[in-house]
Amino acid sequence: MLKCYKFVQSSFVPAEENEAVFFDLQKPDADEIRALADRLDVPLHFLSDPMDPKERPRIEQEGIYTLVILRVALFGETPLDRGQQSSLKVRKHVHSTVPLGIIFSKDTLITVSWRKGMVQELLGRLTRRPYPKCPKSAAFKIFIETASDFINQLERLEEITDRAEATLSRAQQNEEIMALLSVDKILIHYTVALKSNRNIMERLMDPHVVKLDPDETDVLERALTENQQAIYMADIFGQVLGSMSDAFGTIISNNLNKVVKFLTGITIVLMLPTFIVGAYGMNVVLPLEKHPAAFWIILGLCLLSCGALLKFFTSKKWV
Repeated sequence: MLKCYKFVQSSFVPAEENEAVFFDLQKPDADEIRALADRLDVPLHFLSDPMDPKERPRIEQEGIYTLVILRVALFGETPLDRGQQSSLKVRKHVHSTVPLGIIFSKDTLITVSWRKGMVQELLGRLTRRPYPKCPKSAAFKIFIETASDFINQLERLEEITDRAEATLSRAQQNEEIMALLSVDKILIHYTVALKSNRNIMERLMDPHVVKLDPDETDVLERALTENQQAIYMADIFGQVLGSMSDAFGTIISNNLNKVVKFLTGITIVLMLPTFIVGAYGMNVVLPLEKHPAAFWIILGLCLLSCGALLKFFTSKKWV
């Protein structure tokens, strides 16, 4: 699907294709890619490469066009299962990163998104400061907003770890650890994407790669700063997450040891009464076998032995 916009007073508004300077390709098919490539004389692979979900961040120039592929977080998603806000479960498809292709020249901006609606959500934020003054600075403004999305997603992921931390003292099941492992996997993908994006932005700062005016340089520097902040947050979050995972493992192991120790203590407490009852179950001459209250005496011995062992174990805090 192709959406067209024109640049009016530092913002983009819908426009006809013949007057557009911003072309947003959303999950296009081969015919749409070929048609736009022919119309704008854009290299065909510039438009098709971002459609590969595994495409890595890179920069490429050909003719008047520069292609930048970033890895971005899926916009508008929440890290928690919808309708299960108390759950620690993470939907596996929510937090993957996807490629976003940004193709720009002096007068034209093209975005190629693997998922519909990605760039449309960015358009409403492009009018925030610093205001874009041309298609190229608008492309760099997209860099800022994609880094901001990573920061927002990291903050949302922190909600999961906060809820997991609240259950730390009573961790009995594997659900908390599995949630943290899912978050850790997501965090690795985010960190790799952010660091790859940083390398692309640093390359764009090189005047031998792209000629930038002072305003465009300022916007790109802001994008680099925002991206670096996201990397810093991801690194700190990763260290905290690692400590929490270790604490969860230790606590669950300790809780298991307590259960085993309790069951072992109960087994020992019941062992002596079992021995007494078993001894009196033998078909031999036994003391008290002729006594009319033999049953009650044996029962009293069993209860007394249980009580004595239980009191001893309790005083030692074994049960």
